[in-house]
Order: sequence, then structure tokens, then C-alpha cells
Amino acid sequence: MRNPQQVKRLGTEGLEITWSDDCRHQISSKTLRQNCPSAVSLARRGDDSHSKPLTSKKKSLKVIEHSIDEELKLEQIWSVGNYAIGMRWADGHDTGIYTFDFLYELGEKEDS
Repeated sequence: MRNPQQVKRLGTEGLEITWSDDCRHQISSKTLRQNCPSAVSLARRGDDSHSKPLTSKKKSLKVIEHSIDEELKLEQIWSVGNYAIGMRWADGHDTGIYTFDFLYELGEKEDS
């Protein structure tokens, strides 16, 4: 497992992560949102592995539209245990859990 020394939010534009091996990655909000690991985001990208919920929820009508700017504007980050961080976006989305290993992979891809 990768361990960060520091995770810094770059305003609304992304993250800068300094890893325990002194490697440093800057990951843009666009990359983070396009790779969001939440079930909703996976379904948007065609992954239906989470399409059958364990419990049935009452569906309610949800008619909300958000701009691309709101979808890509990173508002808040927080730790999830000792292995991940959560993120809140300006459109209210906040269910993706980004593991440190996953963030390291995203950082490597963004650097290449």
C-alpha cells in the first residue's frame, strides 16, 4: 500500500500528493472526477457491476442539472481511515472513496 506524507488540495483544481518515497504527483480535478470510483460514476462509464443493490431503496424523482464546471470543481477532501480520501464536488457528489494506491496510479498516468 502506498502511503502519502502530505495531501494538499490545490484550490478547486485538484490535488498535490507527496508520497513516503518523496515522489510527488499533481492530479487535476478533471482526472479525479473522470476516474471517480463511486458506484454512480462507474455506472455512467458503463460498469454495471454495482447495478444490483443489496437493499431496495424507494426511488424518488431527481431532476437536477449541473454544469461541467460544478462537476469538476473540487470543494473538500477528507481522510477515510488510513487508506483513502473522500472528495466533495461543487455539484454535491461525494460518494467516491479514492484509495492511496488508486491515487498513486492516477498520478503516474497524469505525469506520463
